[in-house]
Amino acid sequence: MKKLLFFCLFVALAVLGAYIGFQLAQYRRPVDSSRMEKCLALYKSYRSDTDQDKLAKELSKISLTPNDFQHIIDKFILYRTQKSSMKQAMKLLKAFRMGFDIEVEKVYSISGMENEPFRLDAEILTVFESKPELVKDAFEG
Repeated sequence: MKKLLFFCLFVALAVLGAYIGFQLAQYRRPVDSSRMEKCLALYKSYRSDTDQDKLAKELSKISLTPNDFQHIIDKFILYRTQKSSMKQAMKLLKAFRMGFDIEVEKVYSISGMENEPFRLDAEILTVFESKPELVKDAFEG
């Protein structure tokens, strides 16, 4: 009877350990792209209006500077024009979401993203992945 109890306890602990390991392996880092989506909407609006004061006011609402905005739009343009860069970056996005820390050579930080240098790219790439029509509309519309 003791051997059976020991065996059942061992199996239960093994199953629990496997479950915990599986949960840790499936860790997903959330990527919220709403700020990048807002940037695209502002860019589209700015292209038709070109009112810099209005743009600066709207950017301050989402905690961005005009310089941050310019850098974000430049990144969107880069990924739109260089498809090979986007393929490589999408692989990095997948690793980032799985919880890996991505070390980059050259980092441009915008407000609130200093501790995760790849987060800006991750948010931009998420827009390309989830709402490509938004990107197309902002640049071609």
